[in-house]
Amino acid sequence: MNPWYVGLIKISILAVMLICFIVLVVKLIKAQKYNNPIAKNIFMISADIVLFACSLIFILSHSTYYRYNDRVILNSDINSVMSKYGAFDRGEVQEGISGKVGYYIYTDNGPIMPDHMEHYYWIYYDESGKVFKVEDGLLAGG
Repeated sequence: MNPWYVGLIKISILAVMLICFIVLVVKLIKAQKYNNPIAKNIFMISADIVLFACSLIFILSHSTYYRYNDRVILNSDINSVMSKYGAFDRGEVQEGISGKVGYYIYTDNGPIMPDHMEHYYWIYYDESGKVFKVEDGLLAGG
């Protein structure tokens, strides 16, 4: 999908959520003024729906790892990613050459079948510096 459309969709969703929040706050103020318990219940259910929608949007945009927004990183310039998230832990960006760089995310030392290996958030970019793939993975040979 074109990044402009993704941006417009995100802005539209945020605008609708903001309008809904403002309407719900006004309705809550009216309900408290007239002491209407049904309106308060409707407000609480609506607030739960809005919080659920916000959580869902966050989970979908940070599907690989919670610190890195996949939707923003994909189709963006590798130098803008480095300026936003800092220096890479693995690999270096070379101009005119495609490659991959990574950020350290965790070492699996869990209680059930741990692999005791370092996991990285890998970012793949092409010759022009445009990011085309992100994934969670291990070092080569791991």
